[in-house]
Amino acid sequence: MLRLTIGDATADMAGNDWRSLDGEEVPMSAQEDVNGLLAGASKTMAGARSCWLVTSTGDGGVDARPMGRLQAEPGDDAWLVRFITDARSHKAADIRRAGKVAVIFEVPADDAYVTLLGRAVVKDSAPDVRRLWKAAYDAFFPSETDKANAIFVEIAAERLELWIRGVTPEPFAAQTTLLERGAGDDWRLVAG
Repeated sequence: MLRLTIGDATADMAGNDWRSLDGEEVPMSAQEDVNGLLAGASKTMAGARSCWLVTSTGDGGVDARPMGRLQAEPGDDAWLVRFITDARSHKAADIRRAGKVAVIFEVPADDAYVTLLGRAVVKDSAPDVRRLWKAAYDAFFPSETDKANAIFVEIAAERLELWIRGVTPEPFAAQTTLLERGAGDDWRLVAG
């Protein structure tokens, strides 16, 4: 159960059903619901130590690999995920071919899981790589050849699938909560 206190007013929530402490239902707008779901997703993504990048392969299969998400740059969209990888890798080939990917974040201690789906864009031009490069990446790309093959991958979220205890409907994980992004930062609840 989640308790919300604003000033002197307090309400409890079990699943998505808000009730004041005197038992009266407290209506919430659809936008408040979406904002709460987005806040839960953001917290889960920020709290995940690593994530899984899932791509489709050329032979119709699927590959998943753990990735370290890079820190956001000033001015980045809140729902942009960025990685650095080697342009010579299978992962880079998968991304270039398919374009769409999934990124899975989990914080098991919180029963919190978020799948972000979106279009992946490869940033491989010399100006992009120079702008995004940090000295810490030298350890992963030690030679000049390695550095010349370093690329950045940016995934802009188009859809979020959520299972977050205390945020998404109960019973937990009985259904997927889906959010889809429209133009700009306009998110809408599709299911859940």
